[in-house]
Amino acid sequence: MAGQGNVDELPKSIPGILRRDEQILWYGKPVFGSFVLHLGNMWGFVFVGSIIIAGIIGAFSVVPPATMPYGFGFIVALQIIVGLLMLFGPIVRNILAYNNTLYLITDRRVLIQTGAIGIDTRIIEFDRIQEIYVTIDFVDKIFGTGSIRISTAAGWPEQAYVPTLTALNNPYQIHSILQNAIERRGR
Repeated sequence: MAGQGNVDELPKSIPGILRRDEQILWYGKPVFGSFVLHLGNMWGFVFVGSIIIAGIIGAFSVVPPATMPYGFGFIVALQIIVGLLMLFGPIVRNILAYNNTLYLITDRRVLIQTGAIGIDTRIIEFDRIQEIYVTIDFVDKIFGTGSIRISTAAGWPEQAYVPTLTALNNPYQIHSILQNAIERRGR
């Protein structure tokens, strides 16, 4: 879903957020595969989870399960569960968040809506935007996508979160739409 202007295709919550005279310039969803694998800092969890699973497999190859001490099976099972959660948890979170994710650019602001269980809506007014830039990382290269990062005039702790339109087709075209809207609004 990507387009311009047709409010009827948007989720029911969006028209209530928009101002009466606000014009939608672009809206869309991320590319599924790219979005799911955009784990950011969560890649560390995936790495540690895979190390735990590899360690357990290695332990079973050295010590046969029949000769392991009593209670050791519980510890191994707990490690397997933790390892699997760390390995697949971030990916499952992104799969759940995909259906709730929507990006919208109007003539006044950017709206980022996402969430795995609940829905978080982040609204960035153009006068708070300091810089916008396109990033294309390894996952983006695989899927032919890109992300638009929005640097805002926020202080701590907000500066720890950089609003990002992740896993977009044609990120430079969307960047241009946003840049032109900011310039028009600034006049």
